[in-house]
Amino acid sequence: MQHPAKQVVAALKLTRFSVAIGAIADIWLVLFITKSDSAYVGTSIYAVNWWPAMFATFIVAMGMCGFAASLNDTIDARHDATFKPARPIPSGWIPIAQAVVLLVCSLLIALLAASFLGAWPVRMGLLTAAAILFYNTVGKHIPAVGLVSVGLIYAAHMLIANIELTFILPVWLIMTHAMACAIFIYYLEAKRPRISYRGWIGILLGWFFWSIVLLSGPLAKDGLLPSDIHIIRLFLPFAAIIGFVALMRWKILGAKSNLIAAEKVRRYGALWECVYAVTWLVVLEMYIPAIFMFCFALFSAIVMTLIKEAAGATGQPITWRA
Repeated sequence: MQHPAKQVVAALKLTRFSVAIGAIADIWLVLFITKSDSAYVGTSIYAVNWWPAMFATFIVAMGMCGFAASLNDTIDARHDATFKPARPIPSGWIPIAQAVVLLVCSLLIALLAASFLGAWPVRMGLLTAAAILFYNTVGKHIPAVGLVSVGLIYAAHMLIANIELTFILPVWLIMTHAMACAIFIYYLEAKRPRISYRGWIGILLGWFFWSIVLLSGPLAKDGLLPSDIHIIRLFLPFAAIIGFVALMRWKILGAKSNLIAAEKVRRYGALWECVYAVTWLVVLEMYIPAIFMFCFALFSAIVMTLIKEAAGATGQPITWRA
């Protein structure tokens, strides 16, 4: 029997806890925007008290990430046994039967938490779960489809908190950020099939199409920015983008292998979603939520480091370093 602490670390590795940090920041950003604007008084989530709403969206984000990661590793268990033996299932950290139970429970818990926010959050949760299932069974085998699907999954997940969100630019940024990170990870991990010339065209066309849908669709009826926000304030999110590019260049060039570089992109890409959330909250002059999100980012970075060290202390290979 495994030590309980080792099982906890295995579960956190299986469910990609680092990715969940970004998902929490994303859905909290939409929650903060929604509950701070009386224009959304008609939405179901606006009537939910702050702390219950934050807790429910936290559970939704954790549950969806747990479902996505567990589903991916369960489907790829045989492949990982040959090519990625350090993964939790092939390495024996967690049996495949427990992984199946974890993915089912993660989805059910996420949908249960969404039900406390209203009917539309449940529907968007089901749509997000369906998109995750599509990606893992079909999309990831076709780069032009799968890499675009990753961005759409992130966008749909954010809208679980408010399908009626009109300030859609933060959702578009996260969609683009997730797609870019997925492309770099795909390349660094040398996944098959390789992205062909037509595949690159498909990815660009898919990104362009869904960008048009988000930025000019019914959700964006108030324009790119709220009427009381000057476009010059966008320098903060833009600076965050430049900062992430610089950070990734430094981390990738300093990585000892492409696999380590890919894990750095995955880990820092998720953590940087907290940075984006902070910048958008400052742009909207929501300073208290911005401070809270900044503290959450620092706390998350510490927790991620502790999980990394805990994984190393068990004798299993350490797959990434700060």
